Amino acid sequence: MHLKRTLLALAFGCVLPAATANSATTTTSNTVTAASNSSTRLPALVSEKVSTLMQQQQIPGMAVAVLWHGQTYLYEFGVADVASKRPVTADTLFEVGSLTKTFNGVLSAMALQRGDIKLSDPVSNYWPELSGKAWQGIQLLHLATYTAGGLPLQFPDEVHDDASMRAFYRHWQPKFAPGEQRVYANTSIGLFGHLALQSSKLSYGEALQQQLLTPLKLDHTYTQVPQSALAHYAFGYDEGKAVRGGRGMLSDEAGGMKSTVRDLARWLDVQLNPSQVNNATLSKAFTLAQQRYASAGQMYQGLGWEMLDYPVSLDSLKAMTDPSFIGGAKAQLIQPAGAVKASSWVHKTGATAGFSAYAAMIPSEQAGMVILANKRYPNALRVTLAHQVLTGLVQGTVTVE
Repeated sequence: MHLKRTLLALAFGCVLPAATANSATTTTSNTVTAASNSSTRLPALVSEKVSTLMQQQQIPGMAVAVLWHGQTYLYEFGVADVASKRPVTADTLFEVGSLTKTFNGVLSAMALQRGDIKLSDPVSNYWPELSGKAWQGIQLLHLATYTAGGLPLQFPDEVHDDASMRAFYRHWQPKFAPGEQRVYANTSIGLFGHLALQSSKLSYGEALQQQLLTPLKLDHTYTQVPQSALAHYAFGYDEGKAVRGGRGMLSDEAGGMKSTVRDLARWLDVQLNPSQVNNATLSKAFTLAQQRYASAGQMYQGLGWEMLDYPVSLDSLKAMTDPSFIGGAKAQLIQPAGAVKASSWVHKTGATAGFSAYAAMIPSEQAGMVILANKRYPNALRVTLAHQVLTGLVQGTVTVE
């Protein structure tokens, strides 16, 4: 059963009265029936915290999903388009930035199971451009865990096609020995996902659609928004200007996806409950993506996902998502990979120029949360909101009934 409450609380640039539930519906399959409009502590908390956040950060619109013990609660606030005042709904498309990497991780885990790749493979096995001295000793594992030696966060401007991308990698020089430092980089995990699918004879986008999006019925998740869905695509806002991201090299693998709060709630749900997926390879891939392949500080690196032991303090979450940590931290590879721990805070932040995203789940508690916004704002505020809500549910200080 999915319980949905829609809250339109704020308009960009002005403060409306405190958010209240406009409606409540109980959705089963494709049938929607009215339900009683009784308030619960969870909607009140989400409304209060999101309304305050939107006011303080001047965020035009947000969408939130809370998953708790098999139920999904959806909340929408504000506008997707300031000019037209089009409201945010559960089907509004947001740019999700680096949440893209979690799809990459699961898709690559499927390639691992098929035997298409091994994490111990030298990257030189895949491209001749990766056979130079700089790449000696670097494995797919290093690309997946951001420990290849200091690849940059983004490509330089001159990288705009396959030839210039390959030239960039051919001339790259490491700053650290493989496995020594974790330096978060789209150019690292993006290349990992690209190489992982090389033997499949499918493009990355084709594999993503055929192996993940279609089987999971994620019908409103895209690497490129089709014409038929543009009416649902929000505008992001950067210094008051409406913006949307373009496509770049490896953006499909590392940061270019768009999705809805409804689809992303489904994405978390199938990973909290993989037995509902009637595909053994895919179900196992969810587990592989949450194994622990490296550590840095209190954080463990999965394939796309990042984990901390749970219970976890808010200070730890803030530290492990702070730009200073993301920019570089001493790493330790874990070989063989550490087993999945259900008592983990599994999460990923994401952002583009005009959008912010965050997803977190606690498998042992059957709890999760998705937070989407059409303005970029600090990671610390995203993890604070999720920690308040999920910890409250776990501790019983927040209830849904």
